Amino acid sequence: MAMAMPLSLATYIVNMVWSLLDGWISSCVIVADEIARALRTGDIGPFPIG
Repeated sequence: MAMAMPLSLATYIVNMVWSLLDGWISSCVIVADEIARALRTGDIGPFPIG
């Protein structure tokens, strides 16, 4: 039989996981935005090589 986890601990874990995911998603969006900006302005081509 599994032991119940205190609500405060469960809340803490959910908040920590959400914080990590939020930071990761924000970083990915920022990088994608920078790549899209560079493609629009012609700073990089569609297939940069070396």
